Amino acid sequence: MYLYSNCVGTFVFNQNFHIREKVYFSKQESLKNSRLIEKGKILDSEKKFLDKFKNIENLRKTKDKNKLARVLPKFRKFHKKFYEKNIFITKNKIRESVTKDLLIIQTISSIEEYNKVINMLVKRLREWYAYYFPEIEEKTEDNEKFVDIILKKSKSNLKKELNVGFSMGKDIEQKDLDAIFELGGQISSLYSSKNKQEIYLEKLMLERCPNLDAVAGTTIGAKLISLAGSLRRLVMFPASTVQLLGAEKALFRHMRNKKRYLPPKHGVIVQHPLIQQNKKSLSGKIARTLADKIALAVKIDYFKGDFKGKELRKEVEDKIKEMK
Repeated sequence: MYLYSNCVGTFVFNQNFHIREKVYFSKQESLKNSRLIEKGKILDSEKKFLDKFKNIENLRKTKDKNKLARVLPKFRKFHKKFYEKNIFITKNKIRESVTKDLLIIQTISSIEEYNKVINMLVKRLREWYAYYFPEIEEKTEDNEKFVDIILKKSKSNLKKELNVGFSMGKDIEQKDLDAIFELGGQISSLYSSKNKQEIYLEKLMLERCPNLDAVAGTTIGAKLISLAGSLRRLVMFPASTVQLLGAEKALFRHMRNKKRYLPPKHGVIVQHPLIQQNKKSLSGKIARTLADKIALAVKIDYFKGDFKGKELRKEVEDKIKEMK
């Protein structure tokens, strides 16, 4: 006697490999049992037959390919059921694959794309507006502030604020100004959308990985998850890999020509305030310390541990003080 289960049901075969008894699964049972089959566990339907028949072999655990070769052709008549159940299982797996990690990856990717588009358009806007009032260019370095100012204040008001008696800019017609302000309005809208995305990302990070968020920061933490592919994959990386995430090109360049190129000291974590605020000569040591704590924070988040983010961040800050 032989026993075999698949997404359609559990089947009992006699010594001649003819189906003797069978139990069909509903769609929900197929979904549940397919997970158990993947894990190699015994199904409830199989337990009933194992108890009922003494000398019965579970072919899911056999290494005899000849027996399987005789059993599998018997399922041809169940082709329609196989098709329906597999489609249902596949759709559910696709649905379950959409995790918070993917939402974080998409959000940080959209923010980075917003930055690229905004920077490109602001460069165009600054050059365009300079024909009208070039003196503001050097006075306002912050791009978002620049867009906000030119949309809200007239040229005459700006001249008074900046103490500009005579401007080099040309007094262009209103229809030409409208075109400039139209671009400025679009850029302002992009800034507003980007800010909403950043707020949303902060909420996602606090919900999914609060410890990583506390140690690395929202943006860097999200970038690390994006580079790794998921929080689960990031957990499996050692601290040395976390330290270099984002510096793959520099690393491969060094591997190709070690004499010409030095190995990178850090990847995206170089953007961390604790590295930016200190001497460049300490960046490698700080990056190493920070990567150690990030690797620990990620493990705490993945395995649903207590919140230790502030403690880990303080440990990094204390070690930086010792380095100085």
